[in-house]
Amino acid sequence: MRIINILLCVVVLLIISGCSEKSEMDILDTLTKTEEHFKQLSEVDTVATSFDGKKDIKFRIMVEGTLTEKQAQTLFEEILNNLKKYSNQSKFWNSYNGYFDIKNYDNGVIYEATKIIGADLKIVTK
Repeated sequence: MRIINILLCVVVLLIISGCSEKSEMDILDTLTKTEEHFKQLSEVDTVATSFDGKKDIKFRIMVEGTLTEKQAQTLFEEILNNLKKYSNQSKFWNSYNGYFDIKNYDNGVIYEATKIIGADLKIVTK
């Protein structure tokens, strides 16, 4: 009986650890696909992303010149939509926080946006 309990515990641990590794791999794949999407846009010079391994995603877009606030808002919303799309999770933003910025070469960060779990996207002009 004791051996069965030990085997059961081992199986449960393997399942749990397998699920968490898959989740991190999925988010990294999602970030890569989203980066590739933005690198194709004419107004975007380059893109950088990171994931803390838990729930925080950072996403930076580098542009030449300046963008209007409306253009920045469109890019931020496109980030949200693409991350959700490439993750294949309709409730993606119930699990992750997003910290985004748009930076240009002349002025540094010109727009920042934050998407916290359970809250709307907030955009700040720098």
